[in-house]
Amino acid sequence: MKLLGYFNPAEARTMRDMVYRALRKAIFEEELKAGDRLVETKLAEMMGVSRTPVREALQKLETEGLVKHLPRRGVVVQGIQIEDVIEIYAIREALETAAVSFIVDHITPAEKKELFRLLDEMKQLAKTEGIEELFQKSQEFNELLLRSSKMPRLINLVNTYKEYLTKFRKVTMSKEPRKFDALSEHEAILRAIDRRDIREAQELMRHHINRARWECLKMIFKGL
Repeated sequence: MKLLGYFNPAEARTMRDMVYRALRKAIFEEELKAGDRLVETKLAEMMGVSRTPVREALQKLETEGLVKHLPRRGVVVQGIQIEDVIEIYAIREALETAAVSFIVDHITPAEKKELFRLLDEMKQLAKTEGIEELFQKSQEFNELLLRSSKMPRLINLVNTYKEYLTKFRKVTMSKEPRKFDALSEHEAILRAIDRRDIREAQELMRHHINRARWECLKMIFKGL
């Protein structure tokens, strides 16, 4: 396990924060899988740090629900649960639907032009096997659409759940016909914004997020 590869000092202010971010990223990328035991001494040795920041990072991960302390087993990776998907998408629906009215008011012609260009690129990529490229363009599209609201605090709130959303989008966009449906939904939202139809854009955004949530639940938790 190469946890040092997840260290990014530029993203962290303290050693605890750096350890927390590294472990969190390893969980989301499934370097650390559900059920894996996390032993403070071993993690500290692997990361070249003392046990204190590891202990503090594990406590923070436990409050987030990504790890759990079990009797006689210690700390284990909890992974993503059904409740996590439901909650994250509920938060996303509330924030991104609220952002729509600000996007309509503040989006620039240049931003709209770039969003339509990205949409055209995504349509072409969806016809090929370029899943990773499609995902990257989809990320660019979503980030630019949100930035066009000119609401930095709202953007920061959404970015709090960025790792969750990245994982969920990778899951849903890797399958057909969902990737084509998602593109159609993106286009409908963008055209409603272009027409300055706030109510329609909000309804389309809500529909898009609800569809994504259901598809994500079906794909991650087979049998739903």
